[in-house]
Amino acid sequence: MVPWPVAAVFAGVGTAAAGWLICLALCMGGWLSAPGQPVDGPLRLSAALFVLANGGPVAVGGVPVSIVPLGLTLVIVAAGVGLTRLALRNGFPTPPGSGTRRVALVAGAVALAYVAADVAAMVETGAHVVGRGPLGALVVGAIIGWASAAPLFGWRVTWHRISPAWVKAGHRSLGAGLGVWLGGAAVALAVALITSHARIGSLAAGLDTGVWGGVVLTVVQSLWLVNLVIWAGAWVTGAGFALGSGTIVSPVAVQLGVLPSVPVFGAAPDAGVPNPAMPVWLVVPVLAGVAAAWVSVRAQATSARLAGETLRPDVGGLIGGATGIATGLVATALAAVSGGDLGLVRLVGLGPRLGAMVLLAPTCMGFAGVAAGVLLAWRWGVVGKAAAPAPVEPVEAPTVELSPGQPVPPEQPVPPGQPTAPRPPKPPTPARAPRPPKPPTPPRHAL
Repeated sequence: MVPWPVAAVFAGVGTAAAGWLICLALCMGGWLSAPGQPVDGPLRLSAALFVLANGGPVAVGGVPVSIVPLGLTLVIVAAGVGLTRLALRNGFPTPPGSGTRRVALVAGAVALAYVAADVAAMVETGAHVVGRGPLGALVVGAIIGWASAAPLFGWRVTWHRISPAWVKAGHRSLGAGLGVWLGGAAVALAVALITSHARIGSLAAGLDTGVWGGVVLTVVQSLWLVNLVIWAGAWVTGAGFALGSGTIVSPVAVQLGVLPSVPVFGAAPDAGVPNPAMPVWLVVPVLAGVAAAWVSVRAQATSARLAGETLRPDVGGLIGGATGIATGLVATALAAVSGGDLGLVRLVGLGPRLGAMVLLAPTCMGFAGVAAGVLLAWRWGVVGKAAAPAPVEPVEAPTVELSPGQPVPPEQPVPPGQPTAPRPPKPPTPARAPRPPKPPTPPRHAL
């Protein structure tokens, strides 16, 4: 056993080392396709890729790149959570307490160690050790530390007893809404990739990377797959995204310029007026708002029913609208993280159009949540109450007079847990008719 600060620092540094090794494996794959390059090239490129995965802008071949590969970030977080839990299990001589302060201390130690390793990588690549780089590493390290320490210590969110049920179900409603939004975006991206496979193949063939280089190129593009799904989410919301300055890609308008020779960009639609059927995809954010409202309103309606109350439609509309707006704001935050630059001049500002996103996503999902909340509360509240059977009132048993001298039948004991319903009285026992007297016995005569 080692003290917990040592275990936490070891976990943070070990997570950074594991993330750098993942980046080095990707870069070594590219170096094997062109072994004539210097050996120190993959080392510097892997350090730059690690810094980029934590949100820091880097320069690759003199070209500034700031689009965070969110797929690689998720891989580093998953590997870090497993490594940190393994280190923390051996870092406490006794089971620690489950208080929030203890979890925060451990997560903070892991995050600071991770930031220190990221700053070292930034110094190696010559990046600026200010701004997005250290801040992004701090966020990633804090997520790794908290996700590792909280379940290990048995930490749970504690709500005040007066907290409404829809607030307690907030994480589930956000998960449902974002799941529907990202699921619809993934379907839209898959349709675009399938319908544009010929153009994507021609762009890949024009790069002439060979078989091994093509595999490496496919793997590298997959690191930004999560970003592309979020961009598709902005597209189905109506805000659209940009592939450089002066470009717009949305369901109602497409304006393109000179695009880089990246094969996946071949999935972009042709410039001009898009297909009239494209606005059908705008139903995705509506369904996302409905899904978020369904979870929150159902939780509140269940709580009200247990309390013997009825959820009013106006209250249900407010709850559904609040959860829909919150889902739209979280979607906008994800869109803000997924964008960035891929060069200079024209390749600046790639990603979702945040001005339109912050307006359309909360508005569309909020209105859908209001409508769904009103209908669901009316269905589960008013209609459910009207359809419920009326309670059966107990019927008083008639009073039966017993004849004098007739014993009262004893009451049967009621088993525990059974309702004490009145038992019907037994019918009175009819009086027996008097028996006729026996005839007198004749006297015997003496002989």
